[in-house]
Amino acid sequence: MMEILIVSAIITLGSFTQGLTGFGLALVSVPLLSLAVDVKAAVPIAGIFGWLVTFPLVWKMRQHVQWRVGLILFAGSLPGSFLGADLLKRLPAEAILITMGCVLILSSLYSLFAKAPLFTKASAPLTVGTGFFSGALGASVGEPGPPVIAFTSMQPWTADQTKSTLVFFFMLQMIGAIAGFWSKGLLTPYVAERVLYAMPAFLVGMSVGMFAYHLLHKLKINYHGIIHSLLLIIGLLLVIKNVHIW
Repeated sequence: MMEILIVSAIITLGSFTQGLTGFGLALVSVPLLSLAVDVKAAVPIAGIFGWLVTFPLVWKMRQHVQWRVGLILFAGSLPGSFLGADLLKRLPAEAILITMGCVLILSSLYSLFAKAPLFTKASAPLTVGTGFFSGALGASVGEPGPPVIAFTSMQPWTADQTKSTLVFFFMLQMIGAIAGFWSKGLLTPYVAERVLYAMPAFLVGMSVGMFAYHLLHKLKINYHGIIHSLLLIIGLLLVIKNVHIW
């Protein structure tokens, strides 16, 4: 029961972050879940919830989605997802957690210090490559966000265009990731049970996060800076802890 409560609390925090920013459920949930359950269960649990949270967000923001870019990113992510699921099955937990920590550190530093768009147009080769690496990270360490978040932040888009396109890509990308989990035998009864018990917490966190997005948007508060600072700390802790163990 205590484990179920901890998992539910973590999913509440992760879904709140996703509802607030359009990404972050896996970035927040997987490192924390890995402290309570095996990382090979933590990644699919967070992945399933990360997929579910995208549907209402895409519907609500559909007029802002950059559909062509999102579909090209998804095409690139499919082969990456199956590669990532294979790595999740084969690699030791410590290696996965160290990789996860490094991804968090690099993506947080970039998000904190990037100042301006790098590109005026999303080229097809760059978009496909970004999708591939996002797919591989999503299925291996449960964090597809960093490459595609960096990619979208380099585009001359509005905040709504960026958030909606990210969510649309994550919705499609998780289809490939979940298929990869299933093909590698990672969608176990244990994972299904934890997802079922944490569902109410997920719905509460998502609803509050979506409300907070509109509130903070009006107040013009830099919530991205707060979130990425916390993720940077989590990433450092993961690397320090698991390098010592490994």
